[in-house]
Amino acid sequence: MFPLRGVGRWLAGPLPRQPRPSAPFSGPSAVPRAPHFDVVVVGGGHAGTEAASASARCGSRTLLLTHRADAIGQMSCNPSFGGIGKGHLMREVDALDGLCSRICDQSGVHYKVLNRRKGPAVWGLRAQVDRKLYKKNMQREILNTPLLTVQEGAVEDLILTEPEPEHTGKCRVSGVVLDVILRLPFTTSLCYTIPCFLGPRLVSVLLLHFAGVHLSAF
Repeated sequence: MFPLRGVGRWLAGPLPRQPRPSAPFSGPSAVPRAPHFDVVVVGGGHAGTEAASASARCGSRTLLLTHRADAIGQMSCNPSFGGIGKGHLMREVDALDGLCSRICDQSGVHYKVLNRRKGPAVWGLRAQVDRKLYKKNMQREILNTPLLTVQEGAVEDLILTEPEPEHTGKCRVSGVVLDVILRLPFTTSLCYTIPCFLGPRLVSVLLLHFAGVHLSAF
């Protein structure tokens, strides 16, 4: 267990490497033994935080699994939201009581309407955001969301039900297996958020490097 910097709330740290009958989960949705959740969200990026928050707001006991809890809310090297292509998406998320627009309001340093010289159809509101402030505010929001538990860990496999007799090969995902040989069942659904940095490679002359993560991650 460890306190997240600047938040003042405790959350579950990395699980031990030895199998245990109970896991040190913490949060409003935690249970002392055999943790059981309605929804499991894999990935603590932009999509994962929105999915986990929305699930918890709907009343589901939600678990957010991520490799590093202190990286929740980490922005890219260009810390901006909105623009021509994604400005409408920001408004849709905001209309559904999402997090990113609200956190942008708390962390923004510069706002601009793009393409003002053209017609209103191509206007786009863009916000430049302080990366550190956005990360801090997002972590505070996530850790104070009722029914939402954050746990560090890597999903190694999925738990599948037996195939349906009338549909050969059709199975239902009923849980996940973590890298510590701990099985986490759930009753409703699994949300797997695909990361942006999915094994990219950087080729320089004859040298091949695996890239795609921020230098701050090392």
